[in-house]
Amino acid sequence: MKHILFASLLFLFAACGGNNEKTGKAETEAMATAEKKYACPMQCEGEKTYAEAGKCPVCKMDLQEVAMAETDSAEHNH
Repeated sequence: MKHILFASLLFLFAACGGNNEKTGKAETEAMATAEKKYACPMQCEGEKTYAEAGKCPVCKMDLQEVAMAETDSAEHNH
């Protein structure tokens, strides 16, 4: 029983303590890239957003990056 507890604690410390600054920075950059949304500045399709930059399929204008605060409705408590 003591060996199982010790092994579990050892594994826990190894998993939590192995983060270095480079790994944290890379994860932060990857999350920021994954969260970007793009939309037509003319709102041809309403508030529809796209995961990648490109052209609006309706008016052919370049899609622009949308701030996450505008698209994240999970935190609105009106």
